Amino acid sequence: MSSNSEPKKFTSLTIVRAGLFISMSLVLKVIFEVYIPLGGIPALRINFSSVPLLLSGILLGPFAGFLTGAAADIINFIAKPGGPFFPGFTLVSGLTGFIPGIIYKYVKKDINYNLLNTIFISLLSVGFVLVFIYKGLLTFDKGILYGGEPLNPIYIIGFFLLVCIYLILPIKVTSTDKDLNMNKIVFTVSITQLITSIILNTYFLYILYGIGIMVTLPARILTNFFMIPLYSFIIAAILNAVKGRI
Repeated sequence: MSSNSEPKKFTSLTIVRAGLFISMSLVLKVIFEVYIPLGGIPALRINFSSVPLLLSGILLGPFAGFLTGAAADIINFIAKPGGPFFPGFTLVSGLTGFIPGIIYKYVKKDINYNLLNTIFISLLSVGFVLVFIYKGLLTFDKGILYGGEPLNPIYIIGFFLLVCIYLILPIKVTSTDKDLNMNKIVFTVSITQLITSIILNTYFLYILYGIGIMVTLPARILTNFFMIPLYSFIIAAILNAVKGRI
């Protein structure tokens, strides 16, 4: 796939493709954004608007990806403002396109992405549990308790199943389709979401609204447990569909 190379200059085709990704992001943001209330933590937000921005970096390169993401945030604010304009969120949106472009342009293919993904999901899992312990929601005095009540084993089993799916499916997909490095896609999405969603957005919400980091962090980690695999498989399906055309 020739998408790993950054165009030497912005051609009209690059601008058209960037515009398409911006339009897709805006539609997904306005129409398909869902909030799910969860007891004990802030709402879980299901949002696929980042997928076109991630794809813009992979297919158009880091510079075009950054401009696509930044433009999408500004246009979305003009069309549907959800609060005061904050340049930090524009930066985050730009980085959502920039980071995948950097990884696909400069990171070597012989890296063990499976090992890196294993380390990432392990750290994310430990961080998720530690946040709940820190907040006093999860205790181990008399068994595993959440909010003072015994934690349903179904949640524990589901948690470990999700981790296994996160680690095993990319390997299976990559072994089936050698041209589609699913492990690299998962790694790309994971690093991008870690920097943009978990770290920067959490910090910027603290700056803008004074919301405590430990208040929003559990919801963001939990959201990314679900969204990173979803983003990865959607991106893989799209890249497989356009393979040889872009």
